Amino acid sequence: MPATEYNSEQIIDALQADPNLIKAEPAALKELSSKASQRKFKKGEFIFKAGDESHTFCLVESGKVILSKESPSGKSFTYLVATRGMTLNGITCFKSGPRIFSARVVEDSSIITIPCHEFRYWVENNPPVAMGILGTMGELLDGAYTRIIDLIDESVETRILNVLSMLSTRIGSELPLTNEDLAGMVGTSRESAARVISRLQDNGIVSKGRGSITVLDKEQLDETVSSPFFII
Repeated sequence: MPATEYNSEQIIDALQADPNLIKAEPAALKELSSKASQRKFKKGEFIFKAGDESHTFCLVESGKVILSKESPSGKSFTYLVATRGMTLNGITCFKSGPRIFSARVVEDSSIITIPCHEFRYWVENNPPVAMGILGTMGELLDGAYTRIIDLIDESVETRILNVLSMLSTRIGSELPLTNEDLAGMVGTSRESAARVISRLQDNGIVSKGRGSITVLDKEQLDETVSSPFFII
């Protein structure tokens, strides 16, 4: 989609929603905003696809975007549901090679884009932001290890509960996920995910709509996740 008319205040406001970029001084954020563009995407459009060259840093200003990857066998793995203030595979700006994930819009979205070379240069000159990004990379690596362990050791029910708890904490009670998306996030079949969601519905923890899952009882969900013994 073409870039919209430049609006410095809107762009700065969106950049400040990122927990690392907000560490920069106001003058530095204003400088970064001058390198940025706002782009609009409709539901169902791709912002980029796995294998594309990574020339642009992308941050969600509004809407929701799913990052996913398709395996050689054709199975789709959902990595992240990104909302306001979240970057889209931003680490690719700091390494060579193509993008790992595809970014698909699941709710009409506005995306802030900055050329990677401009973003890298700016980060190099803003140490607090650079340190924050290093911390985020460490958290992502820890999260990846945790998900690998979950896939090996935890039941499907536990993995789904963990994902629902994490996402509802991060983006709110309404999750733009189909059963297939959820299955992709936890490494199971769509049918298995549907059975777990059905049982959660019966217990009043979630409700299922077309293309979405709504957490109705966050407290009960979190208690179920933390309980060492549960049957759903």
